[in-house]
Amino acid sequence: MRIHNPFSDWKLIQFYATILVFCIVPMACVLLFPDIFFKEYPIESFVVFHNITEIFSIIVSFSIFGLGYYSYSQSRNTQTYFLSIGFLVIGLIDFMHTLGYKGMPDFVTPNSGNKSTQFWIIARFITALVFIIAIFVKPNKRYSAIRENLYIVFAFVIVAFVYQLVIFNSHLIPDTYIHGVGLTQFKKNAELVIMFMLVLAIVLYSFSKSLHSDKQRQYYLGAFIICFFSELVFAVYTSVFDVFNVLGHIFKVVAFQMIYKAVFVSAINEPYEKLIHSNALLSKEIQENEEYAKVIQKSLKEKENLIGEIFHRTKNSMELVRSLLMIQSSDFPNDKNIQNIVEDTSLKIRTMSLVHDHLYRNKDLSEIQVSDYLLSLTELVKSMFPKLGNGVDIKLESNQGVLLLDTAIPLGLIFTELLSNSLKYAFTDVTNAKIFIKFQIDGDRSHFEYKDNGIGLPVTFDTNDQKKLGLSLLKIIAEKQMGGNLRIDGTQGFSFQFDFPNNLYKRRV
Repeated sequence: MRIHNPFSDWKLIQFYATILVFCIVPMACVLLFPDIFFKEYPIESFVVFHNITEIFSIIVSFSIFGLGYYSYSQSRNTQTYFLSIGFLVIGLIDFMHTLGYKGMPDFVTPNSGNKSTQFWIIARFITALVFIIAIFVKPNKRYSAIRENLYIVFAFVIVAFVYQLVIFNSHLIPDTYIHGVGLTQFKKNAELVIMFMLVLAIVLYSFSKSLHSDKQRQYYLGAFIICFFSELVFAVYTSVFDVFNVLGHIFKVVAFQMIYKAVFVSAINEPYEKLIHSNALLSKEIQENEEYAKVIQKSLKEKENLIGEIFHRTKNSMELVRSLLMIQSSDFPNDKNIQNIVEDTSLKIRTMSLVHDHLYRNKDLSEIQVSDYLLSLTELVKSMFPKLGNGVDIKLESNQGVLLLDTAIPLGLIFTELLSNSLKYAFTDVTNAKIFIKFQIDGDRSHFEYKDNGIGLPVTFDTNDQKKLGLSLLKIIAEKQMGGNLRIDGTQGFSFQFDFPNNLYKRRV
């Protein structure tokens, strides 16, 4: 356990030394030089002074109550809340002490030195007791017994009991002051008990870890030291209007001011310090996030540029491979099989290359617009068959939608295979030759439909025979790679219907 050492800091030493000097020097002057410093004041003058100091203390007590009670919903500092209720009681009893002071108009019953002193002893005893109990109340612990309005009622019950006891049943309390005689032994013993309680509070607060800060501890300890000397003064005075009474009330004013500061630290400073600390952490986190966002954006931009460059180079590499094939095929100009193979392979390479070209030009490097892609493929195939391509009426319908790279490439291969087959084999005469293509995205599935009004498939054609008209490639791609279902009909022209899931693959970029 960390033990607070009040002499570990030079400023603390100065603080406590100043308090001791403030308390001891005036008392020493009065005790050592009574002829010079000891005096009794006229009742009229003293009552004015007494009212000023007591009203100040009462205002401070009510301010402590207001701080602790009304800030509890935000601070949730149970220790401060307990102190606030205690000071509500202390302030009300000090108010009755002020009204019952000798020289003031009678407060219900005739005022006397004994009456006001009884209120004083009770108030000071409650003050010391409240502080001793408060140190055992953990500030951040939630006590099930805490009921805000209930404790207010309890405080007023205590005040009402003290009022009833002193005003109407003062005989039940031993006399504390006898006019012409001075303080009774009971009063002196009561002050010694309160002084002992204050010393106990000093020890407890020095060792406690439940206080908000060392600054709060400093204010409490300073207040307790001054209260100790205040009680010491009130244990030796002989007249309720003498200089010791003046010193005692001055000490009380200073002590209450320090208590107010200590409570203010926990009730007001603590929540605002937490808020300021949280705001500082939040601002730092926001700044760090902004810096991270800039780094991420820069990294993402570099990544996009890199991927775009990869797509561009992939396209160029494919075009290079296609060019090499074309060059190689030029060595066999009369071999129709080689020329057909090279032509088909070239078309497939350009189909895949076209996807990378769209991705390179697109802001999103993961997906492409289907309508633009299919239109580009249509123009590509038509350019390879200029005579038939320009003579056949090709109608393309496609709704707005996007496909990922892994889906777009196989769809493009199927599309170009179907369109090139139609232009090569379906029409004996391009008059009234028509091709209808429809693509639609519906939720997580895509639907592709292809029709031409050509000669259709041979009567002997078997859809399970995968060696006819290059449809083996379509079947493998559609069913194996894309996980789709296809239907082929060649009785009246050629019809190809194909639906597949468009969520089979995930975004990679």
